[in-house]
This record gives sequence, C-alpha cells and structure tokens, in this order.
Amino acid sequence: MFTINKIAYKQQRPVAKILSSPVTYWQRSKARWTGYLARYQTLPRDKQTLAIKAVETLIGNWRSPAGAIAFDTVSPSVTARWFSGNLTWPWDSWKQASALRLFAPNLAKANIDAVFSYQIAANDPVRPQDKGLLPDLIGYNLPPERGGDGGNWSERNSKPSLAAWAVLNTYHASKDKAWLAQIYPKLVAYRDWWLRNRDHNQNGIPEFGATIDKHHNNQAGELLFYLHEGKQKHTRFGLKAYRDAQAQGKQISIPAQTAASWESGRDDAANFGFISPQQLEIYVKQGGDAKDWQVEFASNKDAQGHLLGYSLMQESVDGASYFYSDTKNLSTIANILTKPKEAKAFSAQAKQIADYINRCMFDDNSGYYYDIRIAASPLENGCAGKPIIERGRGPEGWAPLFNQVATAYHAKRVSEVMLSPSEFNTYIPLGSASQTNPAFGANIYWRGRVWLDQLYFGLMGLRYYGYETEAKTLLDRFMQNADGLLQNAPIRENYNPLTGEQQGAPNFSWSAAHILLMIEAFEMDKPKAPIKEEKPVSQQITTN
Repeated sequence: MFTINKIAYKQQRPVAKILSSPVTYWQRSKARWTGYLARYQTLPRDKQTLAIKAVETLIGNWRSPAGAIAFDTVSPSVTARWFSGNLTWPWDSWKQASALRLFAPNLAKANIDAVFSYQIAANDPVRPQDKGLLPDLIGYNLPPERGGDGGNWSERNSKPSLAAWAVLNTYHASKDKAWLAQIYPKLVAYRDWWLRNRDHNQNGIPEFGATIDKHHNNQAGELLFYLHEGKQKHTRFGLKAYRDAQAQGKQISIPAQTAASWESGRDDAANFGFISPQQLEIYVKQGGDAKDWQVEFASNKDAQGHLLGYSLMQESVDGASYFYSDTKNLSTIANILTKPKEAKAFSAQAKQIADYINRCMFDDNSGYYYDIRIAASPLENGCAGKPIIERGRGPEGWAPLFNQVATAYHAKRVSEVMLSPSEFNTYIPLGSASQTNPAFGANIYWRGRVWLDQLYFGLMGLRYYGYETEAKTLLDRFMQNADGLLQNAPIRENYNPLTGEQQGAPNFSWSAAHILLMIEAFEMDKPKAPIKEEKPVSQQITTN
C-alpha cells in the first residue's frame, strides 16, 4: 500500500530547493509555459484564449509518479471526484497524448508509458490468460488481487485499440525512434490479445466483452447475471440460465454487458442494448420488440479449452474501425523500424478489415454503419450477421470515416445523416445518439450528450472526405453554443446537444485535448485532398 505521507516525505527536498531559489524556478516555469503556448500565438483572439485554456487544463491535470504509477501521467480531471489523483485510463491517454505531443511530447510519451507499465505479461500471477491486455484503469494503489487496497483499479475490460494511433502521433512529434522500438512489441501484444481473447468466431474482427473477473463470473467460470423480481435481486450463473431467463422475458442485468460497454469507451450506449424502462415501453408500444434490446454472450476459450474471457455477440463497427487503424498504423511503425515482412502482413490484414466493414456493417437503406449481431453461422456473403438497425444510430456510425475506412460513396451517405437536423445536427452537433434513436435522451451520459472525442472523430471524418466547409460550420457552432466555452467556464466532460448546457466533470482532459486537435486541424492546418474512390461494384448490395 502506498500512502500520501511517504510521497510527501520524498517531496520535501525538492520543495526546499525551490523555496531557496524562487527566482530561478520562476524563470524556468515562465520559459516552460512560453514554450507550451508558442504555437498558438498567431490564432484569432477567441481561438487563442480557448487553446490556452485547453493547455492549462491538460497541464493542470498532469501528475508526477506516485504510488503504483511509476511514470508522469495525466488524469481526466483532478477537480472531479471520480477522476482525481493519478488515475489513468488507456482510452483517455491515447487522446491526451495525441494533443500533448503538439507542445509537450515528453509528457505524451510518459502518459503512454504509464498505461503500458501494467500491460499483462505471460507470467502474470493474477490473469496469465490475458497476456497483452491493457487494463481499463490503473491508479495510485494496487487492487487487493495484486497486494494493495485500491478500490478503483479495474481489470474488468480493456479499451478500444487506438494505441498505435497515439504512439505514431507522438513519434512524429518526438522523433524518438528508440522509444518507438521499445513500445512496438507491446503494441503487437495488445493487438494479439484482441484476436485471441475477443474474437469469438475467429474471423479477424474482435468483439467487445469482459475479462474473467469476480464481477463477471464465479470460480467455475460461469457468467454472472441478476434476476430482478420487484424489489428483489437474485444472483444467477451460467449462459444457459441467462438465455432461459431472456426467453421467458424476465428482467435481467448482467455485469459483463456493462464491462463490454466500458471496453468500447462509450458506457451504456444504445448499440450495446442499453435503454431505460420508460423508453423500452414506448418502443414496444410503437411496434418494436423488446427482444431487440437483449444481448447475447459467449465464452472464449483457447485450444486446450481453458476459459479466456467473454465476448458480446456482436461485432462493433467502431471497434472494427479502430482495429483497422491500429493494424494500419502498426504497418507504418514496422516500416519505420525496418521490419518489411511485418509491415506487409499488417497492411494486408488492414485491407481485409476495411473490406469487411464496408461489406457487412453498412445498411444501404438507411445510409449508415451499424454493429452487426453474430448469427449462429456466417451469412452467404461472409458476414457474421446483419446490422442491428433497430437500436438506432450513434457515433459508432461515423467511426469508419474518422478511421478512413469508408469509400467516398459510404461517406456521402453517412454525412447526410450526420448533417440532418432530425438526426445529429443539433444546437451542439454530433451527440452520442441520434435524436431518432429510441434510447436518446439529451441528458443521458452516452445516449445523448455531446462528447468532444466523438465530435472530433465526426468532424475529421467529414474533413477527410471533402466536407471541410460543413465540418467547419459544425465546429463553429459548437464553440459558440457550448455554455461558457469561449468565456471563463472550465472545459467540461460533455455538453447538452439541445441547450449547450455544461455537463459532466469540469476541467476534463480529453475534452481539452480534442479542442486543441480541432483547432490544429481547422485553424492551423491546410485542407487535405478528399478521398475519392467510388463504391466498388462488389459493395453495391443492401444488407436488409
């Protein structure tokens, strides 16, 4: 166990040194901040002020090595209860590092190194079956399973695979090839984990899911779920019992479903079957089937039959798109490190993933990408199943644009949905669920609120395919309508799509990071030539 007293004792000497020579350290601090802000000096005043606020937010959430964390890291928000201290999430860190590399590349590297410092090894005493896994959350104190008493350390799931994206971004800024070479095998191990522990049907498209964990299963490996009867909650185990309860229309909750949504980075999102009882009642009254919102799970096992974890039985389009980027970026990194055979293999795999996404996850009737429900056997076209259209549209549908998987045809269709006032083109645009989504609520965490990472992904997706003007219009509207953003209010975790109201944690790091990335792209960078390839004949099919 680590204590504040131990850390405070270690800090007494440097604090005394600073106090003995304050002018020297003041000058160093001034020079450091001048360096941070130098690239934003030529921006228009409102954008410059916002950029400075974003830099202040990221640097203010910087925490030095302490407790179990041996590297400098950046917390989501030290002013919010659930994010305080040096808590470190991979999903946040990829985004934070991609912005930090613009003005503090060494801190960007350290933040990434902090995440990888607890990557699961083959000889791990707790979960050797998860070799390569990056835990969902690490922090000051280790969990009881690892000899500590931490209550907010989580190995229940991982986070989406944008690691190679963040590493490559950081390498381009730092040019530290030795660091790149050191982290490359860790990236490969992370990718291998997805394919080994989260690809139930072994088709190269991982699912989101849950690890073997006391919150998910019993000692026999049977999946845990709860049966709700009035005010009573009964603990049950086993996939057969779970499926029987579903068939009987019982009210069920299953912790692995929550973990799978966490693993996506979008907690309790609609595409993972989350909807309020009131919304579900309305959905059924309007002719929908309550079973549309039920989710299935499967156990993943190795060749010897040993349990590895659990997969949600649907292939997520955002997860597949991030996995495509991870694979493509690994090819680029392998080339930089003079590993041509590995680069060629990754490149070929990336092409296969892209073809699958466009062939299997796009619905031509509605013009949008969706997750697909894994059927008992593959469809004639080689797809694992059909799109889950009934759970509505969310930002997962523009992930293929951000990751540059979509063809120009698919991007045009998706852009029309994104820009529709009845869908995502709201007062604050590009929320976490379309207004037509049965589970939409303007104040629901990941089923309505506008998150700046998804806003950035959407705007960049539009930009990559030639919709620069439209993307800039949406960005300007966000900046003008987000309450307090251009004034002196803190940068928030998320915003209300219909009113612009501040929501979530204040001084939020990934929001600050994406503000800097959006300013970089739309205020400081020249537009790129749009992707022009047409829809291949082989993809001119409907998926209904």
